[in-house]
Amino acid sequence: MPDSALDILKLVLLVLLYLFFARVLWAVWSEVRQPAATRGQVEFNPSPPAPANGGALAERRDVKPPKGRGSAPARLVVIEPKERRNTAYAIDGTVTIGREPDNTIVLAHDTYLSGHHASITRTEGGVMAVDLGSRNGTFLNGMRLAEPRPLKIGDRIQIGYTVFEAQ
Repeated sequence: MPDSALDILKLVLLVLLYLFFARVLWAVWSEVRQPAATRGQVEFNPSPPAPANGGALAERRDVKPPKGRGSAPARLVVIEPKERRNTAYAIDGTVTIGREPDNTIVLAHDTYLSGHHASITRTEGGVMAVDLGSRNGTFLNGMRLAEPRPLKIGDRIQIGYTVFEAQ
């Protein structure tokens, strides 16, 4: 085979290699610059839930509720996802979490949540976390809740895509 034919094949291979790298870089760039909501991440209902029983239920506020004292937390603060990070909910009485609009904390677009997924209840003995028979479970510090468990300051509760920290 003549040397000129080998030189042409080398150039064709080099051009194909550069086209491959350009295509890979284009795919990565288009994935990175795309908004988070279109990459399959969960969108959340930004409106706060309406009080169902006329009482002052915990709701999304611009001013955070006070932190708990001792080992009993007084609020839940969103850690993940970052779109809702630092949103705080006061633990007054019973706080219910789920997709249905009658919950205290409504996460309507989280497909891993049940209608009434979990509840956090303030009792005289402290604060208890309860899974309400959800299909995908509620996790306290990485362990699935099988029965009501007490919450302490610093505990993390994962419900669907959302992670709360008890403060």
